[in-house]
Amino acid sequence: MKVMFLFGGVPLYLDALLKRLSADGTKITVVVPRDKSSVLGKGVKTADAVQYAYDVIEAEEKQSVVGKPYFKDLPNIINDVKPDIVVAGWPYFLAYMFQRKLRKAMARHNVRFVVREIPFQVPPYDKVAEYFRNNPMTDEDMNVLSSGFPFFVRQHVLMHIRKYCYSNADGALAYSSHGLDIMPTYGIGRERVFVTYNSGDTDALMHQKRMQRDEQAVLHASDARIIHIGRLVKWKRVDLLLDAFAGGVKDVPEAELVIVGGGPELERLKQQARDMGMEKRVVFTGALYNAEQVGSYMMASSLYVLAGMGGLSINDAMTYGLPVICSVCDSTERDLVTNGVNGFFFREGDAADLAEKITTILKNDSLRREMGIASLSIIENKININTVSSRYIDAFGKIMALPKRSRS
Repeated sequence: MKVMFLFGGVPLYLDALLKRLSADGTKITVVVPRDKSSVLGKGVKTADAVQYAYDVIEAEEKQSVVGKPYFKDLPNIINDVKPDIVVAGWPYFLAYMFQRKLRKAMARHNVRFVVREIPFQVPPYDKVAEYFRNNPMTDEDMNVLSSGFPFFVRQHVLMHIRKYCYSNADGALAYSSHGLDIMPTYGIGRERVFVTYNSGDTDALMHQKRMQRDEQAVLHASDARIIHIGRLVKWKRVDLLLDAFAGGVKDVPEAELVIVGGGPELERLKQQARDMGMEKRVVFTGALYNAEQVGSYMMASSLYVLAGMGGLSINDAMTYGLPVICSVCDSTERDLVTNGVNGFFFREGDAADLAEKITTILKNDSLRREMGIASLSIIENKININTVSSRYIDAFGKIMALPKRSRS
């Protein structure tokens, strides 16, 4: 089977998945922008091109009438490659509506059109105002974007474009089970929506963890060390974590906090720790891009806390057998964390509730161990690089077997 992906770049986690799909016999072609794209988040580390185990085509990126990027030459690329399936991530699938030549090329070669997204900050169809009233959209600096007449006009336009694309899609791939609630409202049958989950290279992490057991620890052993990993921007809410830590450590005097990551908020957060008198109990490592270094800090920790917007750091922490405390931000957390089983959810933005959850785990050795075992079990049995790859392959097979959608 030949599958073409459209992405804004190839982050390391995606490279691991594409390599696994290729190893499992799927012929992979990835179309990416020739120049750096705004679609790829700031600070996202991408794979080295010389290590690609699949075909990569760099194409010129253009801006559509709604200000979203698309690949102008994609119709010609499809004519050359003749894939069985085109998987288009956000926002590249929007071009299906604007590019008549793209639709003709896909029809000519009987290509299945598949949408892929979390979905994140996507309201149910025809619920734009209600959704953003209850779920304000912000950027990584916590600036509120979901206000004003122009914003809601754009969102309504995007809503109708998304409706057109989903109504014509042969399938949809969702990072989280939340997709089953959102995607069918846009006109695609529930039987065509497949939850793949998302994962980094858990095999590599497991191997790394085994190797690190015999190495000298980067920090002394502790049953009360909290760790946070991520780029230090406002929507990660590390400031809230520091507030919660300061409020909860009085009950756990041996508690420590390790913050792994760099970014524009680093110095401000260091000052916050000093102002709280916590500088001797909070370690800022700065940005670490070496997986072994990050893993060493994981090995020396006993609890992972994500106070704001997340990513695959939860998966990584669970691979190291850590309990997790987080709030629900992009919905992927609900597939990873079961409240009271391998961690806790806290009320978003509530430092006191977060402090209570931290204290509960740190003061109960047996609970902490049981939750850590449960975290690792979820990775080993439910969401890892192998199960995610298998879910993609299973979805591709079922999409090819379903009747092809008639195009409007």
